[in-house]
Amino acid sequence: MPRPRSLLLCLLALLMLRVDSSASGRPPVHPTLAALPAELVWAWERPEDLRWLPAGVGVAYVASTVLLRGEQALAYRRAAPLLLAPGAARVPVLHVDMSWRQPPALSETQSRRVADELLRLAGRANRQVVQLDFEVRRSQRPFLARTIGAIRARLDPAIALSVTALASWCLDDYWLHDTAADEVVPMAFRMGGEQHALRARLLQQRGFTRARCGAAIGFSTDEPMIAVSEARHYYFSPQAWSAARWQAVRSAPRSSIPTRP
Repeated sequence: MPRPRSLLLCLLALLMLRVDSSASGRPPVHPTLAALPAELVWAWERPEDLRWLPAGVGVAYVASTVLLRGEQALAYRRAAPLLLAPGAARVPVLHVDMSWRQPPALSETQSRRVADELLRLAGRANRQVVQLDFEVRRSQRPFLARTIGAIRARLDPAIALSVTALASWCLDDYWLHDTAADEVVPMAFRMGGEQHALRARLLQQRGFTRARCGAAIGFSTDEPMIAVSEARHYYFSPQAWSAARWQAVRSAPRSSIPTRP
């Protein structure tokens, strides 16, 4: 738990940022997000040795998964080994899956279980940032919104809450304007049958322009990347990370013309 003085300073910083944001029309930037690395790799649930990463690159790693099934909310802690250099920026990620065979009830008990698990992970965040990875159908959005709100209400104010989002949620299907998350990370990959048109649009806009979606973006190593204005980049790899794979990411051109498959 933070000391009273440090908590007070954090609250004052948040208040100042909110005043500045209101004047500029931008959403507030949480102080810990301002200090987070501009580049992070996503480390999924598989063995990863990332001790070779440059010092200025952070790691957002799946630390736990919650499966919502029927009335159940089953939590599974990370089993795959993860090796990081001492002092590397760590952002624990809670991944939430929903059963298709036994659709979840989306009850308050399940929402609370998700919140409990994410709050447990917050103690592992050495940069005071945690992330929720939770994709839902349109009819399930109210549940996700309530869960994000419940997490933010219970989370220490000194810790920032980041959430991933489908690209469509930050384009024409935008519904995150009232989200309680401190950071939204739209994933500019796996965008479906309209991906070429969406890439062209994102390129023209230089990224996502919705108010809650313009600070961070997610890319995948197996899809073309585009030049964007978002300051923070997260990178997903469908295969285990290696120094060579990271170097390929760093040297990959950011397309000025979308590439067709």
